[in-house]
Amino acid sequence: MKVPAIALALLFVAPMVIAQAGGGEVAVQQVQKVTFSDAKLEKFANAYRSIVDLSREYAPKIKASKNIEETEALNREAQSKMLSAVKAAGLSKEEYQEIANQLKSDQTLVKKVNKLLQKQQ
Repeated sequence: MKVPAIALALLFVAPMVIAQAGGGEVAVQQVQKVTFSDAKLEKFANAYRSIVDLSREYAPKIKASKNIEETEALNREAQSKMLSAVKAAGLSKEEYQEIANQLKSDQTLVKKVNKLLQKQQ
């Protein structure tokens, strides 16, 4: 299973950034190049894999939802489980987001994370 690291990581990051912005505003963050330890990247890869699984589980449910209330409830439930997955992997939400944000602009980091994801298969 090859998983494009940036695309799916953003499934988790984007809703949280928007939620933190307070409404319709989108928070824009400057991304500084940061070096992450191999251990932290392994934790990220573990959390990411769980988030991908949750995304696959919830996407059809959300698509099939009958109304906005049901959709919002499913989104909240999915995000809660995703946050729990991040914590279970040993990262804070902020640490996960920091790595995910760095993936947007650091191809070397993308390659490292993809290698970890492939190794874990």
